[in-house]
Amino acid sequence: MTSQEQRILEFQESSEESEYLAFLQKTAQQAQRLQEIQQQEYEIISHEEDPTTYPPEIQRIREDLLEASAQLLYISESEEPYEFIFIPNDQITSLPTNSVELADLIKQCNIHIMTDEEKTIGENHLMTFQEFFEPFTGANAQDPYGQKDGYKELQKIVTAVFGGKDNVKIYKIGEQRRIGVYIVGLVKGIGIAGLKTISIET
Repeated sequence: MTSQEQRILEFQESSEESEYLAFLQKTAQQAQRLQEIQQQEYEIISHEEDPTTYPPEIQRIREDLLEASAQLLYISESEEPYEFIFIPNDQITSLPTNSVELADLIKQCNIHIMTDEEKTIGENHLMTFQEFFEPFTGANAQDPYGQKDGYKELQKIVTAVFGGKDNVKIYKIGEQRRIGVYIVGLVKGIGIAGLKTISIET
């Protein structure tokens, strides 16, 4: 083997080693990110309040909303379930005007319902009541999971619980892949309550 051939062989081996090291590094980064997400979800669950400590009216709202949404999935680029949220604040007299204000209120109340991804709030995202429900209940709604009747019932329950759809706001919080969707209403003298799900948007 000539010296030139030897150098070519060494270069090829070096390139292959670099590619392998890059692959290992990428794999390690992905594993670390997955671990961070799992830890984040664990922390959210571990900080969840005991529902039995909620005011009676909030407990009733929680039961109604969870019963109506138990079998439903929010469809975006994935399918995500709903969870109940409660933001205690007996001083608030109206719902926040935008998602930035809602996120600030959640932080002020020191409740752990936002993921780290949601904390990159970005610009304001508000959905109208119709805009949220229409894809699931409208005449042209695609319904691969047979959820139309369930969403119609949820629509009725949300409207009834908060005394009309005009008393409900739907906020989207976050700019990254996993965006929080909050369907909430004001319970005067107590705080804000409702449902949360996740919208996967890439």
